[in-house]
Amino acid sequence: MKVVALEGSLSEGEFVEIINVDFDGELLAVTVLIDGDKLDITFDTPAGFRVLDEGDLLEYWPDCSTTNGWLYEIAGQGWLDQELQRGGFLSGHNPEIKEYFIAGVNYCISVLAWEKPDVEASTR
Repeated sequence: MKVVALEGSLSEGEFVEIINVDFDGELLAVTVLIDGDKLDITFDTPAGFRVLDEGDLLEYWPDCSTTNGWLYEIAGQGWLDQELQRGGFLSGHNPEIKEYFIAGVNYCISVLAWEKPDVEASTR
């Protein structure tokens, strides 16, 4: 798998827990808890997203483990490449679409988006 870490690795004993996912049709906001700190990761008008148990995404490990980071851009061999195999995936015709991945301790989120997400302290 080809990955680029957008957020740095975590220390021993730290983990990312996805505690909220909110999508209003235009903005996808994912709130994570890391060592007592809440962060919001927001995607403007994503093309799609999926939430799965980390055990159902074993092909992402060890490349996307928290020892490498916790927010990634997936540059190849991920969910986007799987979707590109489907003839009905019209968004795949746009070369600007990218895949992002948030590695959580219980759940993980894959997002197909046009721009990198914003990461900031949570207001939730």
